[in-house]
Parts: sequence; structure tokens; C-alpha cells
Amino acid sequence: MSKRAVTNLRLLMPQGIEPGTLLVEGGRIIEARVGATAERAPDGYETIDGGGRIAAPGYVDVHVHGGGGFDLMTDDPEQVRGFARWAVTHGVTSFLISTSGRDHAEILHRLRALAPVIGTPGPGEARALGFHLEGPYINPQRKGAFDPRWLRAPSEAEYRELFEASGGAIRQMTLAPELPGADELIRAVVDSGAVAAMGHTDATYEQALRAIDLGVSHITHCFNAMRPFGHRDPGVLGVAFDRPLTYRGPTVELIGDGAHVGYVAARALVHARGSDAIVLITDGMPLCGTPDGEGTWEGVAIKVEGGKAVRVADGTIIGGTTPLDAMVRNAWRYIGVPKDEALRMASEHAARAINAADASGWGGPADFILLDDELHVAETWIGGERVWAGA
Repeated sequence: MSKRAVTNLRLLMPQGIEPGTLLVEGGRIIEARVGATAERAPDGYETIDGGGRIAAPGYVDVHVHGGGGFDLMTDDPEQVRGFARWAVTHGVTSFLISTSGRDHAEILHRLRALAPVIGTPGPGEARALGFHLEGPYINPQRKGAFDPRWLRAPSEAEYRELFEASGGAIRQMTLAPELPGADELIRAVVDSGAVAAMGHTDATYEQALRAIDLGVSHITHCFNAMRPFGHRDPGVLGVAFDRPLTYRGPTVELIGDGAHVGYVAARALVHARGSDAIVLITDGMPLCGTPDGEGTWEGVAIKVEGGKAVRVADGTIIGGTTPLDAMVRNAWRYIGVPKDEALRMASEHAARAINAADASGWGGPADFILLDDELHVAETWIGGERVWAGA
């Protein structure tokens, strides 16, 4: 395998953004060098000039249903691979396939059909790290765009069948912890090694705390499809906003497009909780990153306008249309997060949230991006190879 030194970079480091060099060998980053000697490549390394760009770990989208015209709510592996090739153009180097289905049999079929794609990226493709099951064990009162006929009570036995069908690749499951049977389901999810997340939920603050005690460690698309915050009834949002004194608290997803969550609310979340607990997601659907227009998804007529996709019949938001690189720029420009933290919210924080820390950072696979000063992605690298470069 080739040995490369990508020099003349500004590296995202724990203390901020510093001049440095990345040493890549065997598809992995063996060192992120900063300091006076950083620009001198070791003997035997091919030197590549990074052009003075910012270098950051690649983005990890833990909640995405599609984009670029490709659908992840599918049983077609080519749809996933097409999405993976599109995603790298927006700096995404790995992602979870977020899916559900009309019934248990359909979800099982989708998981079995897509399991071979997990961890086997083709040339120029982002890595599919596993699956995120959003439902079907969610509260009909907070169903969002989900068809209520898709939803049902939590079942530990069904989950074990789903996990087996996925080849052990379920990494996250979104559920409503207040539903009967949820306690057993949470334990089963955690025991399987996956992340139990609460979302599409009407849980009270007390029910949310109990869920955390049982093992829930993540909150799905904060603000959206959950009980509103009340000063005597804070609900899950109360947990999202709180800085626990005795435990770390769950990580919190934020759709940073300004449409799903207004920037005032997003800034309040960051100020209350701190950016280190927040994960930027797209909740993208197939028309994410495409021009405004109309189409169908899962048999529903939809319209894309104003930064969001809505169901034509009633105006319900049905998914995100803003790619993850734009979310990062929004976090910096409109939410007021420093550049280095905005980058981490889409990379390191996301990987940590799904217990995949080796998927993002210096010291794992050489999956990284180069950006200009306005945080536009200029190059995407996966496994130590440049897989995309902008104009």
C-alpha cells in the first residue's frame, strides 16, 4: 500500500485548527503532525500538497434516508451505492442506512437485501457503517410523516429477528420509551451493542430519565416529533437541554437547516447543552441536494421548497433537503458555533454517538476532507485515496 504525506494543511486538532501534515499508510492515518517539522515528509513517502486547506475527519451522517436522487428506504443495493457516491461530494465519508418499512416482513427483507453493502464500499463510495431503524416502535401521537399503519408496540422478539437479518449491523434504533414493552426493547437494543435512541416520542421528563437509566444514550432529531418544552413539563427536550451533574447525558441530533429547527432554538440548545453533545444530521430524503420540485417517496406525493420536503396533502415535513456540508456551514454562520466545533458536530461527535469512534478522527481509517476557509468541501479522501475533488 502507498505511503503518502499530505502536507501544507491546517489540521483540526483538539486545541483548534493548526498547521500540519497527515501521514497515511495502508489506508490509515498513522500520524497527524503539527509543529516546526510538520512540513517535512519522512523518507519513502509520496508528498501531496494540501494547498493550505483545512483538514478534518470526514463527515458521518447517522440519520439519513437518501439524497442526490437515491433512496435508502429500499431493498436495492444499487440505490445505496449510488447514494454513497453522491455523499462524498458533500464530504460524507460514512453513514448509517436509515430505514423502516410498512410491516415487519418488509423491514426484514430490506435488512437482508442491504446487509452485504455494509462495510464494503466500492470505488469512490462512502462507507455504510450499518443500519439505523427509525421505528416502527414510535408513538402515533408524534408520528411526524410516518404512516400510522406502519407503527406498532415495541417487541423485543421482533428486534432480535431484525438484528439477525441485518447481519448484526444495526447500529442505532429510534423508539418511543413511554410505550408498553419499551423497557424490554431498550435492554435488547443495548445488549446487542446498538445505540438506543428516543425519538418520535411523547415521553415526559421522568419517562425520559428512566429510559436513560435503562440505556438510552441518544436523542433523535431534537425538537422534531416530540413533546414540546414546557416550564412545568419539559419532556425529552428538558433532558436535551440539561447539563447533568452526575452523568454525561445523551447525545442530541440537530437538523441544522433552519427549516426543521429555527436558528434561535438551535442557538438556545447549543448555549444550554454545549456543542460537544450535539450531532448534526440531515434526515435527508431522496430529493436532498436536488433542485426544488415535486415527486413521490414511499408512495406519498411530496414537494421540495424552502429548504424542506413536505407532504403535498397536508404540508407535514417529510424529510431534509440540505446536505451535511451545508449544515456545518449553517452551524458556523447562523448558530454561532466556532469552525472547529461545527466540523466536529458532523464528524467526531457523530461517530462517538454511534460507538464508532474509529470511523472519525486522526488515528483510524484515512477518511478525511479538505475545506476552504468558508467550509466548502474541496476534496474527499477515503481509505487514503482521493475519491472526489471539486472544480
